[in-house]
Amino acid sequence: MATQPEPHQRNIPSLNALIRSVVEVETLDYPFKVAGYVTRFYKSNPGNLYFDLTDDGYTISCIIRTKNVPAFPLGNGMDIEVYGTVKVYEPKAQIQIDVTQVRVLESQSKTVDKTLLEQLTAKGLWPRSKKPMPPMISKIGLVTSKQSDALHDFEDTYRTEGGTAAVRLSDVRLTGEQAPQIIANAITRFSHSREVDVIVLTRGGGRSAELATFDSLLIAEAICRSNIPVVTGIGHQRDRTLADEVADYMAITPTAVATYLARIKPPVQQQPVSPQQTKRQPNYMAALIFILALVIIALLLVNR
Repeated sequence: MATQPEPHQRNIPSLNALIRSVVEVETLDYPFKVAGYVTRFYKSNPGNLYFDLTDDGYTISCIIRTKNVPAFPLGNGMDIEVYGTVKVYEPKAQIQIDVTQVRVLESQSKTVDKTLLEQLTAKGLWPRSKKPMPPMISKIGLVTSKQSDALHDFEDTYRTEGGTAAVRLSDVRLTGEQAPQIIANAITRFSHSREVDVIVLTRGGGRSAELATFDSLLIAEAICRSNIPVVTGIGHQRDRTLADEVADYMAITPTAVATYLARIKPPVQQQPVSPQQTKRQPNYMAALIFILALVIIALLLVNR
């Protein structure tokens, strides 16, 4: 029986260098286009943009270097097409697309099943008068999973955009047979408690089967019966669910919801004038008239 040869001894730096050379040589001079939606977006201090490009549950990391940053803003949930080449970040052996061009794709929104709206109509819940947003928000009831990217996207963006309201999380399941009832119960609890000013229902992008949770009549009924405005940010640009349709305000992504709510601020009011200040004003005028009178009398006496 032949003996197995001793495995070649390598250290991690040499192994990562080998991976880089194999990947980059095989794809050298072969730029390509690929489409998907943006997730895990962030910007580094030097100005590079980093994000994952996601499609049907698969992702690949991307980098846009400062010189190639597009003129339009990028953000989580956007449908885009990138042009670039495969590179390997050697210290971590991380494969990524080095993007040189970006194009925003036209949104192809999923339409809501009209029969679902007809069932709401039969219950007297549709069409409904959508509630206006409160002039000031001090507490937000957030309905999502504590494990979801949507939670971090919402909270990070809300604070970055200057939002000051306290956020109360209702941790729910976002997929599975029990998810619609759990989500509906969370919305109802926030509505009955009246401890928040607005309810936010949000989750990140996903496959159609995962987003089907938000086409549930249970969730739609809870939104329609809520005493408090409900805002949704479900999926990404091309998604539109029944929950979005009946919500008081719909945003295209969790990030967009956070930006919208952070900009709701009370109007700046002028400082009211106190009664004491009002009384002082005539006294100042009387003193001025008295001084002018003394000056005139003095002048007359001097000219005699």
